[in-house]
Amino acid sequence: MFLANKNDSTAKFLATVPAFKPVFELLNRDDLDNFPLGRFDLTDQIFGVAQEFDSLPDAKGRWESHQKNIDIQFVVSGTELIKAAHLDQLTVAEDALQKNDALYYDDFKGNYSRIILRPGDFGIFLPEDAHKPCLQVEDSVKVKKIVVKVPYSLVF
Repeated sequence: MFLANKNDSTAKFLATVPAFKPVFELLNRDDLDNFPLGRFDLTDQIFGVAQEFDSLPDAKGRWESHQKNIDIQFVVSGTELIKAAHLDQLTVAEDALQKNDALYYDDFKGNYSRIILRPGDFGIFLPEDAHKPCLQVEDSVKVKKIVVKVPYSLVF
C-alpha cells in the first residue's frame, strides 16, 4: 500500500514506473474538477472510473480487495476515509472476481489503518490490501474521486 499526495516525492518516484506513468499524467492535470464522470481508458490495459458520491457512514461501507488489478484511489474534491487491513485478517463474504475483480468481506473490527484522503491525495492498494473506501470522516460530504485500475502483471 502507498499513501501520498500527487505533489510528494512518492508520487514523483511512482511516476517513473512505466505502468504508472499514464496514471500520474492524468492525476497531475489541472482540470480534474471538470473531468467527466464514468468509465474511461488510459491505455489498452489501464482503465479508470471517475465518480461522485456522498461519503458513507461506516455501517454502509464494505471491505474489498482485488487480485488482477492494483487499485489507485485519488480524491479530486471532498474528504474520504478509507480503512485498510491485510486481507488475511478478513473472511470472504462474496467472490466477484470473475465479474469485476473484487472480493468482498464480512465486516471487520480487528486491527486496521484509518486513511484520510483530501484533494490531491491518493492511496494505492495492492492485492493483499483489503480496503473499505467511500467512508465519511465526520459528517457526510460530496466526494469526487478517480479510481484507476492497473493490471498487477504490468508492475510485478
